[in-house]
Amino acid sequence: MPISPKGTRRERELLEKMAKEDYVVHRIAGSGLGREAICDLIAVRGGEVLFIECKSKKKAYYSKEHREQFEKLIKAAKKAGAKPVLAVKLNYKEWQMFDLRKGIPEKVV
Repeated sequence: MPISPKGTRRERELLEKMAKEDYVVHRIAGSGLGREAICDLIAVRGGEVLFIECKSKKKAYYSKEHREQFEKLIKAAKKAGAKPVLAVKLNYKEWQMFDLRKGIPEKVV
């Protein structure tokens, strides 16, 4: 997927927000560039590890390509003992966090 300046900015925004909430957070630079990267952020607090995929859109509907990406994230997180999380920032709204172990949301409003 192409690099998005808005996406990068949003990833950094979420990183800063989570760091203020006492998470140790690491951004995976270039995570949208290749098939190797599993997620955008890895966050750890109190022994809990989160693999976080960030999406920033006007409206969030997920294509087949996104769903496949989320399924890979779920599989990798399970293997690592981490929690797969989808973090969505819709325009003019707060971050919404979804535990992908409970399913992939059809859309986010």
